[in-house]
Amino acid sequence: TMTMPNIVAKRRTARRPARASAFTLIELLTVVFIISLLIGILIPSINAARTATKKAATANILRAIDAALEMFKNDNERDFRQTNGYPPSFAHPPIPGWDFNPHLGQFPFLDEESGATPPVVYGAHWLPAMLMGADGLGYVKRSSVPSSPPDLRRKPWCWYPNPDLDERTCDNDRPQGQSPYLDPGGVRTIKTMELPGRPSQSGGELFPGWSTNADNRGMEALPVLVDKFDQPILYYAVNVHGRETNMTAEDRDKDNSYNAGEQQDGPPFYFHQDNEGFTGFGTGLDAEAGWEFGGTSVKATVRLHPLSESGEDYTSTMIKDNPTCFAAYILDRQIQRGLAASESSTTTKKLRPVNANSYLLITAGPDGRYGTRDDVTNLPEKLE
Repeated sequence: TMTMPNIVAKRRTARRPARASAFTLIELLTVVFIISLLIGILIPSINAARTATKKAATANILRAIDAALEMFKNDNERDFRQTNGYPPSFAHPPIPGWDFNPHLGQFPFLDEESGATPPVVYGAHWLPAMLMGADGLGYVKRSSVPSSPPDLRRKPWCWYPNPDLDERTCDNDRPQGQSPYLDPGGVRTIKTMELPGRPSQSGGELFPGWSTNADNRGMEALPVLVDKFDQPILYYAVNVHGRETNMTAEDRDKDNSYNAGEQQDGPPFYFHQDNEGFTGFGTGLDAEAGWEFGGTSVKATVRLHPLSESGEDYTSTMIKDNPTCFAAYILDRQIQRGLAASESSTTTKKLRPVNANSYLLITAGPDGRYGTRDDVTNLPEKLE
């Protein structure tokens, strides 16, 4: 039998609420700190993995372009002998039979009317037009263009459908074209005006007549092939007449003399001018910064893209002392190693670029700057 005091104690125990369990403030702060620390560790790793994936996908795009360019060469080598059968990256050489201004990168497929001046464009614009056709249905070979109507072969703007037939005096159907050398479904193109960022100084000298309208006859509406970072893939076609004493030049000389300056003995292999709208050109106060992918303002004395300096008059000694110019960037790797290993500041060697018989494909990589270590290109491995 239970005594009265035991019964009272039992009732008190039954009514006593269980002690609530809870985190202290210090415990909560500790958990928050650990979670923040883990996030700080994981986010850079995730971003690095994402960047590596995009770079690998960009390399695959370049391999697809490589294959397409070889197919183009097989079909069109006779028409483009000066670039070893590959598409031009500027107006030099032009479409066979087309009259052009050798000092301007004129695009022959979007002429406003017969005899008018076509838009000025860069190698990044030529690449999709030649591999997929100006209308995306395949490039039209000059030999596929019928001889009637008269002079049709001298009017490339009439080889493709256009919305202004009455203005352009084109009364023919589209000539028979090749299938696209590059599958449009496997790559991405963006109109120039829709690229991230903006051209330096809102166009200016590098993008003459730049505007933000949708006029399909202007440079700004022409598509470019882009990498996985939505930045243009730059294309430079080789000049097969290039000499080892002259690796690169800023501008084209009409008579191909190139006899001025230390490196200007004969025609160059590559022209910096081919994509200067995107890379910029020059140094110091006279420099143009090129395309600003980040949309940030760049002072005239700061080069947004290292490739803005062409290095056209550089000797091998000068290139050794200026390793970020275009000439140094495309220098043959064996020559580069020799310069790097030499202790002499007066070492002089003949200059020769990589891919001296073909072309260059260059993307800006994740940092959005052409000419840095994270670029994805078809060049051999860069020196560390």
